[in-house]
Amino acid sequence: MGSEGKNFKKEIVFYADLLDRKGLVNTLEGNISILDREKDELYITPSGIRKCFLNEDMIAVMKGDKQTGGSAKRSSEYLLHVAALKARPDCNAVVHVHAPYLTAYAYCGKSIKLKCSTTFSLVFEEIPCLPYGEAGTIHIADGIEDAIKDHDLILLGNHGCVAVGKTMEDAVKIVEAAEEVLKIYHLTKSIGEVKNIPDEKLESLYENHPSSRRNRYKK
Repeated sequence: MGSEGKNFKKEIVFYADLLDRKGLVNTLEGNISILDREKDELYITPSGIRKCFLNEDMIAVMKGDKQTGGSAKRSSEYLLHVAALKARPDCNAVVHVHAPYLTAYAYCGKSIKLKCSTTFSLVFEEIPCLPYGEAGTIHIADGIEDAIKDHDLILLGNHGCVAVGKTMEDAVKIVEAAEEVLKIYHLTKSIGEVKNIPDEKLESLYENHPSSRRNRYKK
């Protein structure tokens, strides 16, 4: 394995541990991956190992449907990662987690569209929720191509969420941001009525802010 592959493994170990410490993954749920598009090799966390216990040797390397490296068995949900990366050729990293607040919406089968948060409005505008798809099969990714083509974070009905990014840092930070906004939103509801940003102000934000989702995806 060349130094580049080792760097991918090191990166996955670092971010898997970070997600574990933040409570966004657990022993049985959550997996992350990086695709080396030049070699068509997918580096992905293994199945059933606590993320903070991972080391570089355990990271699975996939070539198509065949595992070609790693001392531990690849995640059973690698097909989800493959589908997400196929739908987003501009991205190289996938984070699939069961973050509590995001997953609560997935359990309800509800897309998320908040109007009270500038951060949410700029970064996401909306987080769509796919219908339930059977875990461990290609059907977990049913509908992902349309949903993820202009959303970096989506929900999987009755399951969890998937984020994509050019880098692993890009994918992880949007999961962290979304989860934190939702946490604050539900704390706010326990205090009183949530005050939304007026629709005309939001529309101006969507259309005019250079970092808005609409402008990031504008062709």
